[in-house]
Amino acid sequence: MVEAAEARNYPLNCWWVAAFADEVSMQPLARWLLDTPVVLFRTEDGQLAALEDRCPHRQAPLSTGKVCGNAIQCGYHGFQFAADGRCTKVPSMARPAPLRVECFPVREMGPLVWIYLGDKAQIDFVPPPPVFSWMTDANFATRKGMMEIAANYLLLKENVLDLTHLSFVHGDSFKILDWTDPPQVIHDGETVAYGQEFIRSPLAPGYAYSIGVAPGTPWNRVGTGKFVSPGAHESSTEMFDPDHPTVSSGKTCFAHLTTPIDSDHMLYFYAVGRNYAADPAEMDEFAHILLRGFHEDKEILEKVQAMSSRKPRRGGQGERSVKADEAGVTARRIVDSWMNRETLS
Repeated sequence: MVEAAEARNYPLNCWWVAAFADEVSMQPLARWLLDTPVVLFRTEDGQLAALEDRCPHRQAPLSTGKVCGNAIQCGYHGFQFAADGRCTKVPSMARPAPLRVECFPVREMGPLVWIYLGDKAQIDFVPPPPVFSWMTDANFATRKGMMEIAANYLLLKENVLDLTHLSFVHGDSFKILDWTDPPQVIHDGETVAYGQEFIRSPLAPGYAYSIGVAPGTPWNRVGTGKFVSPGAHESSTEMFDPDHPTVSSGKTCFAHLTTPIDSDHMLYFYAVGRNYAADPAEMDEFAHILLRGFHEDKEILEKVQAMSSRKPRRGGQGERSVKADEAGVTARRIVDSWMNRETLS
C-alpha cells in the first residue's frame, strides 16, 4: 500500500523531469525530487544513471564523491556503486559488501531527462514521458532554462492553464493585454486543454517585431494549452495575417515542466521553440524577455504559497473559483485521480 494521498499532492507513479540532458555528465548532479535525494550521472561508457543520493554505509551524499569508470564512489569511505545500485567495491574489504542503493529508471528524450520514482511494478501501466517533437525539429530554434520556485507545483500548473493573469502579472514585460475572456476548455480523459482565438487583435510588441510589423497592428492568433501529465504542460501561439487567415506567420511552442522538490518547492524546467525569427540574437532577446516574465510568475506564486501556508486569524475563506479557472480546476481533479490509483494499489 502506498502512503495516504493526504501526505502529498503529487503522484509517485509518474514520469517527472529530473534535469536537462546537458546537465548530466560524469560530474555527479544532486537533486531533491519528490522528497527524495537523487544523484544523476553518466558512467564512463555513457550510461545514464540515477541513484538515491545516500550511501548505505554512513548516509553520506554520493553526489559529494566522483564517478570512477562505470561506478560512483562515495566521498566519505570510498564505497563504489554501479549504475544499477550494486556495491562493487569497498576499499577496506577484499570483496564488495552486500549493499545496494536504490536505482531509479531514467529516460533521455531530446533535451530532457525523465525519472520515475514510483512503484516499479506499476511502471508499465503508467503513461510514458510525453514527446515534444518541436524540441528536436530542425525548423524550430529553441531555448531552455530552469529555476527553483518556493511554491507547490500545482500553483504553476494552474498559472499556465489560466492566462487571464497576463495583463496583470506581465503587463510590463509581455505586454499581452487582450487575454481577458475565459477560453474554450476541452476535457478528454486525463487531459484538459484550452483554446483561444484572437481576431484582428492588436499585436503586443514581442509578437509584432518578430514578424516585422508595427506593435498594435491588428493580427490574428490562436493560443492553445494542454495539461499533458502531472509533470508536463504544453502550449503554443500561432499567428496569421488577417488578409491571409490560413497562412501561418509563425508558431511558438512552450513546455512547462514542473517537478516537486517537496510540498512547498518545485523545480520549474521550461523550453520554448519557434519556427520564425530564429536568428540567435533574436532568440536570445526572446529568451531574455521570457525569463523576466517567468520571474514575475515566480514572485507571485511564492507570495500565494506563503499566504496559503499561513493560518490567518480572520478572513480565511479559502479559495473561490470563476469561469477562467475551469481548466485549472479540472487539472487538479485529474491529479487527484492519479493519486487515488496509488492509494488503492
